[in-house]
Amino acid sequence: MANLQTGTHASRDDGSMTAFIEQAMQEEWLAARGEPLPADGPGAIDRRVLFAAVAKGVLRYLHEHRDDLLTSLMVDDGSGLNHRHEADFGLDDS
Repeated sequence: MANLQTGTHASRDDGSMTAFIEQAMQEEWLAARGEPLPADGPGAIDRRVLFAAVAKGVLRYLHEHRDDLLTSLMVDDGSGLNHRHEADFGLDDS
């Protein structure tokens, strides 16, 4: 079982959800504005705090409801055996 990392406002290129959100924001900003997202300056820390909060909220919600996550339905494969596959993961909330 893998642990999914939420990350923090300081997360950069560490594989956390916060870092992935930051990267996606940089890509979308460049596509929409034609220039790189300012890495520092006014609003940069607030933006990273927001990304960390969103990452933590999403992963905490999914972790709390992981028993409801069904990745495939019950299947009768003709042998009388039924299969059910569910998602399971731990949470590194730092």
